[in-house]
Amino acid sequence: MGTTKLTVELLLKRQDVIPHVKQVVDAAESHRSALGWYARSVYEEAASSEKLIVAIAHEGDQVSYAGHLWFTTKFPRGHVVQIHVSPSYRRQGIAKKQLDFLKSHLTGLNYISIGARVAEDLLQSQEFWQAQGFYAHGTAPGGRSHGRVIILRSHELPTPQLFAPSGLKQQDLLGLEDQSKTATKLYLLDLNVLFDLGPRRARHEDVVDLFALERLGVCHLALSTEFDAELARSALKGKTDPMQSIAQIFPKFAVPSEEELEQFTKEIGPIVFPERYAAGTLTKNDHSDLRHLATAVHHNLAGLVTSDGSILAAAAMLRARYSIDVLSPESFKILEDLDTGIGAITASTRATLDLEELASGQEEEVRALLTGLGISVGDQSRHWAATDGRSKACHRFVVLDATRIVGYLMWPSGLRDSTCDAFIAVDESAACAQDATRLMIVHLMNQAGERIQRIRLHLAPQQASVKEVASEVGFTGTDEARELNKISLNSAVIPENWIELRTKLLSVSGITLPQTMPLFRGVDQYIELQRPDGQRAQVTAFALETLLSPMLICMPGRPGVLVPIQRGYSEHLLNHLDQLQLLPHGKALLYQQRHYLSDPRTLKVFQRGSLMFFYESSGSGTGLMAVVAVARVTNAYLRPVDAVDSADLERSALEPSDLAAIGKSETKVVVAFDNLMKLPHPVPLESLKRFGCGQATQLLTSRRLTSEQIRKILLEGLQHEQSAERPDLPRRATRGKHS
Repeated sequence: MGTTKLTVELLLKRQDVIPHVKQVVDAAESHRSALGWYARSVYEEAASSEKLIVAIAHEGDQVSYAGHLWFTTKFPRGHVVQIHVSPSYRRQGIAKKQLDFLKSHLTGLNYISIGARVAEDLLQSQEFWQAQGFYAHGTAPGGRSHGRVIILRSHELPTPQLFAPSGLKQQDLLGLEDQSKTATKLYLLDLNVLFDLGPRRARHEDVVDLFALERLGVCHLALSTEFDAELARSALKGKTDPMQSIAQIFPKFAVPSEEELEQFTKEIGPIVFPERYAAGTLTKNDHSDLRHLATAVHHNLAGLVTSDGSILAAAAMLRARYSIDVLSPESFKILEDLDTGIGAITASTRATLDLEELASGQEEEVRALLTGLGISVGDQSRHWAATDGRSKACHRFVVLDATRIVGYLMWPSGLRDSTCDAFIAVDESAACAQDATRLMIVHLMNQAGERIQRIRLHLAPQQASVKEVASEVGFTGTDEARELNKISLNSAVIPENWIELRTKLLSVSGITLPQTMPLFRGVDQYIELQRPDGQRAQVTAFALETLLSPMLICMPGRPGVLVPIQRGYSEHLLNHLDQLQLLPHGKALLYQQRHYLSDPRTLKVFQRGSLMFFYESSGSGTGLMAVVAVARVTNAYLRPVDAVDSADLERSALEPSDLAAIGKSETKVVVAFDNLMKLPHPVPLESLKRFGCGQATQLLTSRRLTSEQIRKILLEGLQHEQSAERPDLPRRATRGKHS
């Protein structure tokens, strides 16, 4: 096309378009497999009715057909039937210009949306339509000749609408951003809980932490007017009970009428105090406890916090009958067994970063960090828990570059409806800012273990590094937002646990997956789900795994590959061992996507979306000789040894000097993988032989697995009912070489 400036003119008026119909027909005939076949009269009708947009390219004095867009309308919606760009004019943005022209045209006519049908296997087309704001909302069968699945897409126009727009958007496919905020539940306090504030009471620390959690917004606490009456009954004559003054700081809820209390006592007395109720010997304290319960039910509160054993024993019955929770103070702390984290790690800047719990005396430096980021003193105390003193009510961690604090992470030890509200701040001026962010986010996500939970990540102002790193592991949110959302489902999903995990996911997030696990068609096949707002959305299997990461949807028929790795590399790439690491971990553990390097002859066994099973070989006699972890292949490519750079190696467990240990070839395969998860039960060599995977010597190179072999490995590796300790698998950690 030379260097002459190209301009594109878009035609729609019938008198302008009709002269170009023959060129449109010729172009459609030349690309029949993509556009289908239609008679010339159909295009002539579209031109006459001004439903055909033709793109004309002007280059100097030369005028050429560059593409066309054929659409239909049925008010208030339009539909794209064909869009085509001549091969000579591709990569010039002409397709986008045609769609933008159509959007503007139909918006001016008060249409509300535009639809399109795109074959699922046309991956570049799917990416194009997604980029143009056409979200997937359904599927339909294609023609018999190809047997394709058709993805139904729609774009909503910015016109005043009688009905609210769907809210489906690329930045938030799961609908987490628009989901109504989790309401903070309000509980009544029993008298015994306040008395436990006394320093010599056995439950003192639990109650102190309960009030600390209330300050962090995990719950709200209130009292019943029965509280004052109970104190008045128990007070010594002529004495003032200081607890009466403390009680004035809480909101109060009135006890129901005597008639309602009498009816409630008849219903609930036999459940809470069966023996004394049957004998007619309920005490004053029993009646007081029943008034507290009746107040919570009458005002539709979340429940009652008490240390009374009789009421706690009846908690299940009370929840089933009245939908209230009866909880002890210690039940608010969910994450008691805290993983202390990765510890020291080598960053990409070669600095050694340490993740450790906030120590006494470091609060002032944390507050200085938060102040420098524009967080007010009030918010530092109320939301970020950056005050002096220690409490089990929240978990506070810092990242140290030498002795300097460059990152701060905090989350309450209790959850709000399975939602973890975490707060993260990073000194973006530090060279290691991104690595510090990765270290904290990896640590936060590790705390979920095998639990499904929602994470709401609150950011300090101007945290570009946090947004960038968080998006790698499936957090979503707009560019302007200071709150990112994610659902974490840390599991390999197989047909045998699909229903269980589907039910838990619905309970935690409001997201509904299909009733049964789909069969595998391709990693970019679309899966229909229902969002928390009731909207149905179509999400590719690959995207869904990223959004719910670390998650693997192990559909029947999905390909897999078994790869060998020796102990000296696996412990730094997979972090699968239980024992404490004395030396700093490798920087690969900072990344969601990591690299595995292999011999070039193995390239053919890796394909995007394959399940990747890591077999730790015997090496120098220290390896487990078992499959220890599974991940997802995201890409595989050849790289000459002299072109293997730090970007390739920092995500692997290798140094440049290690490249010779994985073959003499001057070219290596770099396999990028993510969504790594350790198998709870390593699958030993004996089992692999039984599954037909090969002998020990055959497992020293990457090899494909059959669908049945994958199924058997996953069933054995995920069997939670067996002991995690296997005496036949050695767990010594010494350094070996890559297989």
